[in-house]
Amino acid sequence: MRVGTLHIALATVGCLVVSWPSMAQQTPEVVVEAHHVESTTVKGKPALSIVYKVSYSDLDLATNSGAVELQKRIKDSATEACAQLKKLYPNSVDTDPPCVQAATKNGIAQANKAIAAAEKGAKHSASSTASKQ
Repeated sequence: MRVGTLHIALATVGCLVVSWPSMAQQTPEVVVEAHHVESTTVKGKPALSIVYKVSYSDLDLATNSGAVELQKRIKDSATEACAQLKKLYPNSVDTDPPCVQAATKNGIAQANKAIAAAEKGAKHSASSTASKQ
């Protein structure tokens, strides 16, 4: 009987460990990815990339200042990631400014979705408050 109880307890713990990441609240962030392209790379696909995760959990994206700050963080992270790549691979094909532009573009696209969602949420909250009055 004890062995059966132990197996059930272990199975329960195992299920909790596996499901923990989905239960944890996701940190709002944008992924900025800078690619290293070598001349020998097949069809110009990146052989290596550096990824920065840019958090915006401290920003109110429904405000102009919050949106502008996130965009600044993305550009700064793209610049840092590309500078790191340039140090590691000085003979890189895709160097500044194309590296920074590409990394920023992708990050800004993600940010724009988050900003739009925040603005929509703010408008929804404002209209709910107005209808209650």
